[in-house]
Amino acid sequence: MSPPSMREIALLEVSQFMRESPEPFSPSTTVSKLTGYFYKTNLYEVPVVGEGKIGLVTLRDLLKIVHPHRTRLRRIWRFVGTLTPDRRILEAADLMFRRDTRAIPIVEEGRVVGILSQVEIAQALSSAQELGEIPVKKAMKHPVITIEKESKISSARKLMLDHRISHLPVSDRKRLLGIITAKNIVYHFIIPAGGTKLGERIGELIGRLNGQVKGIVDPHPLTLDPQTSCLEAAKGFTEQGKSACIVTGVGGELSGILTPRELVSLLLRSRVEEERVPISITGLTDEEGFFETSLVEDKIRRVIEKNMRFYPQIEEVTVRLKKRDIGGKRTRYELTTRIHGPAKQFYAEAHGWDLLTATDDLCNKLDGLLKRMKQEPRKRPTRRKVRRP
Repeated sequence: MSPPSMREIALLEVSQFMRESPEPFSPSTTVSKLTGYFYKTNLYEVPVVGEGKIGLVTLRDLLKIVHPHRTRLRRIWRFVGTLTPDRRILEAADLMFRRDTRAIPIVEEGRVVGILSQVEIAQALSSAQELGEIPVKKAMKHPVITIEKESKISSARKLMLDHRISHLPVSDRKRLLGIITAKNIVYHFIIPAGGTKLGERIGELIGRLNGQVKGIVDPHPLTLDPQTSCLEAAKGFTEQGKSACIVTGVGGELSGILTPRELVSLLLRSRVEEERVPISITGLTDEEGFFETSLVEDKIRRVIEKNMRFYPQIEEVTVRLKKRDIGGKRTRYELTTRIHGPAKQFYAEAHGWDLLTATDDLCNKLDGLLKRMKQEPRKRPTRRKVRRP
């Protein structure tokens, strides 16, 4: 079997690559406890669930904290959106870039069941042979923000916070010495008190941020030549467990840096812009229906594009949306949809007092109709037997 293409990987479901979610943290948990958890598990992000919301905290978010033992996660959690396990990898990558996040919580029936990060997507891409045709110089980020080995750790921390990055190559008079990461700083910054385990008691600040960068540098970074393929970079991330690759030219000159984020951007850049199925929605005027029309179209389009693999012959979708004022302050929404194909048409309708609920009901019906097409066996035409005299 030939290796999958980037396009095939992009259309796979999130469930195939997400990692199982750890038990969600509460917004009231202290940062010091989460830091201890990150240290023990070597994870980089966790879901935070509570107060009717689902958020995310990453290790880089901890850089901004000065008093980890007194700070609660509700001060730093971010709301980056969620996806269900049946959504496509391409959708997840797109959402990560739109929300400027490295990971997305995966939710099913209101419960967090997994996390998908750029690291998992990069691992999936390590089998995409097209990456073998793209040199890292075409994908790397440059110019690169660097730091000198004698600089204070506090300066590295500030650079990461100011530029929203997690990796800094460390140099000595233009000679590459290694790399410093957000993880290095967080674990160096918070130390245990009285011999207790990391993160369980007050994190003591004893001037460690005034120490020099060279004291916590990783001297063995993943390095590649600018002409090396992005496929080798993806494999390096997976095999060596590194979160960044430093690209060096002739004489060790620093050329750029590559992280899983840059590989995921290749997935977005290389996607084939398909001719989108036209979806027309009628029944409301432009003035009254812009929001309603946009909401309905977005939800229906997701269902249609997800099911194109089951029934790729869809040519057009038409939706009739009506609002009826019943009296008082109640409004009834009625949606009627037809999916047009070369040989068949599908029809579905839904109604309700809330547009969101009615639209979700309609989408569930459309999803069921299209999935049944995959299960229906194709009927072969029967031939009538001709009796010979």
